[in-house]
Amino acid sequence: MTDDPIDLDGRRTEAGRHEMEMRRRPANDAPSSPPSEQPHLRSLEDQMLAEPARTWVEVMEKWRFLLERYSATPAARDERIQKLIRRAIGDMERLRKREERK
Repeated sequence: MTDDPIDLDGRRTEAGRHEMEMRRRPANDAPSSPPSEQPHLRSLEDQMLAEPARTWVEVMEKWRFLLERYSATPAARDERIQKLIRRAIGDMERLRKREERK
């Protein structure tokens, strides 16, 4: 027996991942209030608008925020778009870590 978690999602087929994502989504995808009215998101948006990014890491953080917001919209439900978003976020995370090591 091992204490390491098993990545079951990585073992699923493409169709299996799509079915799993559909099960994980709430029955009513519409948020209780528009995203701009949710206090924590409003605060993040205000911080992003306060001043321009000074580093590539800050730029990537802003893009990641926007991609995650977009991925929650009905327009981004397509599995291919979700895959592209996950890959882009993964790339940004990898590049952010490399940039921070400099």
